[in-house]
Amino acid sequence: MDYCADLHIHSPFSRATSKECDPAGLAGWARVKGIQVVGTGDFTHPGWFARLREVLEPAEPGFFRLRDENAPAPLAGLAPSTAPVRFMLTAEISCIYKRHGAVRKVHNLLYVPDFAAAERVNARLAGIGNIESDGRPILGLDSRNLLEILLEATPDGFLVPAHIWTPWFSLFGSKSGFDTVEECFGDLAPHVFALETGLSSDPDMNRLISALDRFALISNSDCHSPSRLGREANLFSTGFDFFSLRDALKGNHRETFRGTVEFFPEEGKYHMDGHRDCGIRFEPDETRRHGGRCPVCGRPLTVGVLHRVLELADRDTPLFPDDAPTFFSLAPLTEVVGEILGVGPASKQVMSHYVRLIERFGSELDILLRVDPGEIAVVSPVLAEAIVRMREGRVIRQGGFDGEYGTIKVFEEGEVARLSGQGGLFSDGAPSRRGRSKAISRPPAASGRRSVTPPDPAPAAGPDPGQAEALACDASRVLVAAGPGTGKTYTLVARLAALLAAPGTDPARVCAITFTNRAAAEVRERLAAVAGEAAGQVFVGTFHRFCLDWLRREEPDRVVVGDESRERLLRRLFPEIGVRERSGLAAEIADFLHRDNGGDAPEPVRFYLDELARRGAMDLDDVVPALVRRLRGDETFRRRVCAGVAHLFVDEFQDLNAPQYALVEILGEEATIFAIGDPDQAIYGFRGSDPSFFFRFADLPATRRLDLSRNYRSAAPLVEAASAVIAHNRLRSGISLTPTTAREGAIELYRAPTPAAEAEFIVRRIEELMGGISSFSIASGRGGDQDSRRSFGDIAILYRLARQADELANALDRRGIPFQLVGAVPYFLGPVAGAATRFVRAAAGSTELADWLALAQDLPGVGEGTIRRLEEALPLTGDFPALVAGVELPPPVAHRMAELTALLERFRSVAGREGIAPALGEALTLFGTDQGHADCRRLLALAGSFGRDIVAFDRHLREYAAETVYDERAEAVALMTLHASKGLEFPVVFLAGCEEGLIPCTLWRDVDVEEERRLFYVGMTRAKETLVLSASSERPWVSPAERPLSRFAGEIPGRLIRQPEPGRGGRRKPKGEQLDLF
Repeated sequence: MDYCADLHIHSPFSRATSKECDPAGLAGWARVKGIQVVGTGDFTHPGWFARLREVLEPAEPGFFRLRDENAPAPLAGLAPSTAPVRFMLTAEISCIYKRHGAVRKVHNLLYVPDFAAAERVNARLAGIGNIESDGRPILGLDSRNLLEILLEATPDGFLVPAHIWTPWFSLFGSKSGFDTVEECFGDLAPHVFALETGLSSDPDMNRLISALDRFALISNSDCHSPSRLGREANLFSTGFDFFSLRDALKGNHRETFRGTVEFFPEEGKYHMDGHRDCGIRFEPDETRRHGGRCPVCGRPLTVGVLHRVLELADRDTPLFPDDAPTFFSLAPLTEVVGEILGVGPASKQVMSHYVRLIERFGSELDILLRVDPGEIAVVSPVLAEAIVRMREGRVIRQGGFDGEYGTIKVFEEGEVARLSGQGGLFSDGAPSRRGRSKAISRPPAASGRRSVTPPDPAPAAGPDPGQAEALACDASRVLVAAGPGTGKTYTLVARLAALLAAPGTDPARVCAITFTNRAAAEVRERLAAVAGEAAGQVFVGTFHRFCLDWLRREEPDRVVVGDESRERLLRRLFPEIGVRERSGLAAEIADFLHRDNGGDAPEPVRFYLDELARRGAMDLDDVVPALVRRLRGDETFRRRVCAGVAHLFVDEFQDLNAPQYALVEILGEEATIFAIGDPDQAIYGFRGSDPSFFFRFADLPATRRLDLSRNYRSAAPLVEAASAVIAHNRLRSGISLTPTTAREGAIELYRAPTPAAEAEFIVRRIEELMGGISSFSIASGRGGDQDSRRSFGDIAILYRLARQADELANALDRRGIPFQLVGAVPYFLGPVAGAATRFVRAAAGSTELADWLALAQDLPGVGEGTIRRLEEALPLTGDFPALVAGVELPPPVAHRMAELTALLERFRSVAGREGIAPALGEALTLFGTDQGHADCRRLLALAGSFGRDIVAFDRHLREYAAETVYDERAEAVALMTLHASKGLEFPVVFLAGCEEGLIPCTLWRDVDVEEERRLFYVGMTRAKETLVLSASSERPWVSPAERPLSRFAGEIPGRLIRQPEPGRGGRRKPKGEQLDLF
C-alpha cells in the first residue's frame, strides 16, 4: 500500500504547542495534507498518555485509530472527510549529559508498537527525571542508555536521532553533538538504522558523508501546530502497519521506502552560519575567513548545518545507490499562494483560497506532488507555473541562520504581476488589485553608526589569578571568601580535581560536604566530567548524609524521625497543648539541636529527646550533633572516622551551625581543609547558622584566607549598588567586588499604591522587557523593546514571604504568562490528592507509622480520638496492619481498618494486572475524593506512566515531596522567596515588597537587621543585567499603616536608580492592497 507518514509531532503538553494538536485535530489536518499515518508525539507525558488511551483504539498491528472518526473538518468551508488516518505511538526525549568531558545535548525519537510497551518505557524514564514537566522531557540520560531502556522495554521498538544537524540539540550538532553515530551510541549503534535529517538539511547534503550510507534518512514536520503537518514527511509502499513501516526503514530500499518530502534546506532556521542579533548571515567559507566570530560584535557565530555537514563530509558530490529512496523538495502551499497574493501565508485571504484548492484537488501533497500542472493551469496559470518551478527546484533561496527561518521564493520581484496580466490571477475574471510587494529582509550591513552592546570578555582558558591562587595554595587549611558570581563552585571542583590528579591521593579518603542534595549533585556531576572514574570514589553529600552514614555503620537499625513522626510524638507526649504550642515546641527543639554545644536542654526538649532515645530513634536535626557527641565520647570510633577523611572540602562555609563547625574541627585534626563561602550571603540564622564561625576559622593560625573578587555575573551598576548596601553591615567579608562584564546594567524602583497595582506593574514590565508577548501587548503600549531577546525563563520575581506569591501569581495567570512557583507544596500532597499519595506509600510497604496514621485519618469515620489512641499504642515504625490488629478499637473503626487492609491488597492485585492508574482510581472512592479534580487527574495520569511498579511510583513521589524546586529548563518566569533564590542567577530580577516590615522582616520575632540586609544583598546579586525593585504603599495583612520604603533600597546610591518608563505602543500600519488568487 502507498501511504504518507509524518512521525514527529508534539502534543499540547509540549511548550509552545497549539491546543489543536489533539488527536481529532491532528487527524483532521492529516486528511487535508494527504497524510495517512501520524505520530502521536509525547507518549511519555502522563496527561497525554492518558488522553491517547482514552481516544484511540487498536487498528492494524501497531497502528491506532480514533474511536470516533467523525471529526469536523479543521477549516471552514471544507467538507468533512472520512479518509483513514492512523496513529503510531511516538515520543521525543531531550538527553543532556556529559560524555568525554563535554556536555552533550541530543534529541531522540522513540517508536513503540503498543501502549503496554509505552507504559514500560515511561516507568523507567519516570525514575530518572520529571516526565511531567514537558511533552518532550529533558533527562540527564545518555543516548546510549536511552536506547538500552527502549530495547529492554520492547525489542520491537526503535529509536531515531532527531533533526540530527540542529546546532544546539542534536546528534551531530555543532554546539553539542558527536562526529559519528558510533561515538554516541557505542555498542548499541547497530540498533540505530534511521536518522531524521531535520528542516535545514536534505538527502543531497547527508549523502556527502559515507559514514551515513547505511542509514535510512527520514523527514518529519516536528510540528507544534497541526496546520504544519506534512511540511516534511515520508512516503512508503509497504504493509500498512507498524512492523512493515519499521522494516521498510531497516531495508532502506526504494521499493518499500519510496522517499521523503523535504523543505528546501535553505528555508530551515539553522542552514547557514550567522549571528541573528547582528544580522550576520555567512556561508561556511566566510565564517572561516572571520575566524568563526561575528564581525559586528566579536562573539562566536552560530555554526549552521551546511557548515557542519561540510566539516564531516568525505565526498565532493552526493552518492546514492541505484535503489536509494528519492526525495522531493517543496514549500508549503500556503507560502506559495501567499507569495502570489503578496500577503502572509496565514492570512484570511490565503486560507480562503487554500480551502478552494483542497476542495478541488483533494489534498495539499496531491497538489504539490501529483496533480498535473495542466489541471492546475485551468484555474490558475500562475500557480501552475509556481508548482512546476518548485518541482524542478527552480526557486530563489535565502538561507536561514541562527534560529531565523530562511525564505523560498518562486518568482522574481514584479514577475507575478507580469504573469497575471491585467485580468484576474485565475480564469474566473476577478479583477486584480495592485498591492505593495512584501520586502524581503536582508542582513543589515555593519557600520560605524550601529549601536552594539559590547560583548562579555571571552571565558578565560583557565582560572583567574584569585582562583589560581586558591587552587595552588599548599596550606593545610584554606578558607576562600568567594563573592557572588566569582566562580565558587568552579574553584571548589577544580581544587578537588587537582587533588585527585595528584600522585598518592586516595579518592576514597576525600570528602566534599555541601548543604543541599542539589548542590551535592552539581558538584558530583561537574567533578565526574573533569576527573573521570576517580570522582565516583569521593564522598560528595550533605552534612546529614555524612553523619548518618557513619552512625548507621554502628547502629544500622536506628530510626530517624522526620517532621510527621515528630509531630505525632509531640502530640502523644504533650496532649495538653494545642497546634500553635506544638509548633513552637518543634521550633525550640530544632533551635536547641542546631545550637547545641553540650548545654542543658529545656525540660520539654529533654523529655522529647529522652523518649526518642528510649525508642531507639533520633530526630533528623539531631543527626549531626549525635555524631559529634559520639566522636567526642568514643576515641576508637573517632580514630576510625578521622582515618577515613584525609582531605575535607566544605561548601557554603558561612552557613555552618555549632554542631557542624564542631564536626569540621574534629575532622580537621587529621585532615586538610579547603572551605569556601561568603559571609555576606549568610542568611540561615533561623536554622542556627552563624557567620561568626567563618571568621573564627579565618583567625586560626594555620588558616590561609584568600578572596575571590572578580564578579562574572552582574553588570557594573548592580555590583556597585549591592556593594554599597552590604557595606552598612558591621560583620562583613571585606571583599571588594570587581565587575568583569561589559554589559550595561539597570536598576529601577517603582512604588505602587496597592499590592495589586504592584503585581500589575511587574506583569506590564515583563511584557515590555520581552518586547511584547502578544498583539495586545503591542496595541496597549506594553511592547517595549521590539528587538528584545528576553524569554520567560530569563526572569525571576523574588519576595521575602511566601504569602506575597498569591497576588503575583494571579497577575501572571491573568495575562497568560507561564510561571513556576518554587517552594510550594507539591500538588500530590495537597488537600485533594494527598490521601491518594499516602495510600500509595502504604501500598508500597512503608514502615513509617506516621504515613499510615495520616492515611487512617483520611478514612471516613476515623476521628481524632482514634488517631490519639493509635499514637499512644503503636511504636514509631513497624508493620501497621499487624500492629493495629492488636489494638482494641470500636467495631466501626476496626471495620474501617480491616477495609483499608483489604483495599490495599486489592489495589496491589489490580495494579499488578492492569496498572497503577486504574487501581488507584478505584481506591479513591473510599476517601470520597473527586476524581475529576485537576490534581487527581494529574496524579492518575502520572501513575499511568509507572505501569505496574508501585515501588517505583512511591519512590518518585517521595523524591519530589519536599517542595517544588526550581527547574532551570522551564521556559517560565520563576517565583520564589529570597532564600530559595540563593545560588541562582537571572538576566532580569524583580524584587517585590521592598518595604519596612517585609525587608527587613519584623513581623514575628526580633529582627537581625544585618542578616536581613544580607538577604537583600543575595536578591540583588541574582541579577545579571536588570534589577527592578518594587514596593506598595499599603499592605493590610502586614499592618494598616502606610508602608515606608525599605531602608535597604535607600542605601543604594540614588544616581544608580531610574524610574521605569512605560512602553509606547506603535501605530497600526495601514492595510495594503492585495492581489486576488481566484
